[in-house]
Amino acid sequence: MANQCSFRKKDGSRCGANAQPANGLCVFHDPARAVDGRRARKAGGIRRSQAAAVLPVHTPDHPLGNTLDVSAFLAHSINQLRRGQLDPRVANAVGYLTSVLLRSLEQGPLEERMAKIEAALAENAASKESPNNGERNSIQTP
Repeated sequence: MANQCSFRKKDGSRCGANAQPANGLCVFHDPARAVDGRRARKAGGIRRSQAAAVLPVHTPDHPLGNTLDVSAFLAHSINQLRRGQLDPRVANAVGYLTSVLLRSLEQGPLEERMAKIEAALAENAASKESPNNGERNSIQTP
């Protein structure tokens, strides 16, 4: 297990980061690595302040009514990502949302089939409960 950094904060508590074996300080409190720490904090702040990755307003909507439409859309998005025209964060969100959409598109026909089966079973049960059990009239014609 690594040792705790020996640096003391203004309130007297110790830093909770793991210490480097060479000097007992973490990389954030080691004076020899101060430049690296400032550079890392600055880079982190720059990344955090970047605007959210969104598509331009004029980006056309794609039809997504069936699995073929979704497949074509995914292929187009993958190619845009590969060319650097689509931010990887947007591509990641698109990939997740299309997987949800595909599951939904698959579920719709199953629900329709289940409804038809349930209706047929209910009709069958109702015909068995009728007084003549669904049998034909036994009137014979000469």
